[in-house]
Amino acid sequence: MYTIKDRFFSGCFVKGIDKNFKFSLGNSSEKKFNLSIFNNGSKIGEWTVANGYTNIEIPTKNSTANLKFILKEPITPEINLYLFQGKTTEYKIYYKAMILSLIISLSILIQNYDKVRQKSILLFVSFFLICYPLFYISFANSSVPFIGDEPHYMILSESLIEDFDLEINNQSRIDKPSLLFRDFRDHGVSKNGIEYSIHYPFLALFISPAFANQQGAIKPVPVLTAKVLITIAFSAFLALMLTVVLFEIRSKFESFIIVSAIFGMPYIAYSSQIFPEVLISILLFVSFYSLYENKFSRFKSYIPAILIIFPFLHIKFLGVSVILILYWAYIFRNERTKLMLGTIVYGLGIIGFIFYNQYVFGSISPYQSKDLLVRDLIGRYAGYLFDTDRGLFALNPLLLFSLIEIARLFRKNLVRSIFPLALIFAGHLPNLFHTIFWLGSCPVGRYWIAVYPLIAYYSFLGIRQTFDYIRERRSNEWVKYGLNFLIGFLACLSLLQTWTFINIPDNYYTHFDHRFIMCEFFLSKTGIDLKFLYYSFFVNGTEIRLILWYSLLLVFVMIGVHIEKFYRSNRETSF
Repeated sequence: MYTIKDRFFSGCFVKGIDKNFKFSLGNSSEKKFNLSIFNNGSKIGEWTVANGYTNIEIPTKNSTANLKFILKEPITPEINLYLFQGKTTEYKIYYKAMILSLIISLSILIQNYDKVRQKSILLFVSFFLICYPLFYISFANSSVPFIGDEPHYMILSESLIEDFDLEINNQSRIDKPSLLFRDFRDHGVSKNGIEYSIHYPFLALFISPAFANQQGAIKPVPVLTAKVLITIAFSAFLALMLTVVLFEIRSKFESFIIVSAIFGMPYIAYSSQIFPEVLISILLFVSFYSLYENKFSRFKSYIPAILIIFPFLHIKFLGVSVILILYWAYIFRNERTKLMLGTIVYGLGIIGFIFYNQYVFGSISPYQSKDLLVRDLIGRYAGYLFDTDRGLFALNPLLLFSLIEIARLFRKNLVRSIFPLALIFAGHLPNLFHTIFWLGSCPVGRYWIAVYPLIAYYSFLGIRQTFDYIRERRSNEWVKYGLNFLIGFLACLSLLQTWTFINIPDNYYTHFDHRFIMCEFFLSKTGIDLKFLYYSFFVNGTEIRLILWYSLLLVFVMIGVHIEKFYRSNRETSF
């Protein structure tokens, strides 16, 4: 679906093996419009767009067509027009296959759960075969647009696979068909007459298979294929996380709560988004988990090479890669050969990254002082944490449980707590200094996505530890009921945000005009107004509510301190 806001609009469309292009134009007004459609400059015909839906079929031999639409009458702000392209046969077949795969995978896992659980690889495959079709089905019918930096990564990807270079001069031509709505002049830098993308190349390289076979008779849709590739990576990672935490879960209720944290907002909003934070979140968590929890022993040897990818996804992740390589060096401090080889590999990669910046941008960084903003950092960070529509803990209050585990870790082992905290801060704080507060037009919470799995993992540990504490300290019933109520209440709020996003995903993009989205949705469904709970960075007079949210932070920290004190006392007593 495309919202029409101007008399002139165009794009390159695909029909696959179908005979005709099929469109519907929705008109919510009583006004009639005269529409002309052109294919590569040649007029195809004229149609009258009346109230309701107007169906249009365009016969053509080609699998793709570069179409231009012109309305004779102007569009006023109160008029809403929408363009819908009919689903292709290939799309319908694939979509049905995903539904069938989801049903079969769920059935097999349920019937053979005890056997599957005994082997981690089978469990991982089972979870993946459930996660991927589930996420694909979710985003395939979503009205969320192809927006923000996504088309710019597609342009660079197109250049890598078609021209085998970083120059996007060809791809920046407006008249070049590429299955994209495009105007990319503001995301490039010109050097000696050559235009380069301001975006780094690894994500573009990852999605480059989306442009394969573009010279064939039937061309795949690059946008859809790229989103499928992201969804495959995202689903595989979530399957891995589920496999990791499953063996630590002790009851069905815990499973429900913990899975809600892992699959919650804002992470789920990025299940198909072409943003570097998605890949970084995967690489960062797997590297952290391998080193910190001493898992994936074979993978640990390759971590220095993996860390080279980080800055090539975005320069802001260079700091995270440095923290990880230092911890890796500490782990391998007694294995001189591996230590020397890994350090050389990482060092050469960073030197290559510096040369890349010099070659493309003419400096060691594409950013200048004008790209940084240091005004009102405290207020901006409060918005990052608590804003009702975009703040991390407002979007997913279950993540507050991460503070319990972090507080426990501080009391238990201060040195061991520094590494994950350094990763969390280095992974999201650079966004705070960006001149564009919400990082352009993208789903909410993009600044947290890189470190979300880390926070979700510590939330899982905090929730599990809280349940253990409830079970072991049976004498204090009021503590038991109070903590159970707190867990249940926050889980409901977290699930409500996810449910609201599934119902109205458009409003969870950072360019929206709506405020208190989840509250409005809940009010419309139940009549209960939750606005008194929430703070909004954009609504004056709500600052006083920050006291509630900061108090919640303190409560969870104190719970973590108290739980660790309880277990420390037990440990001392046992000796």
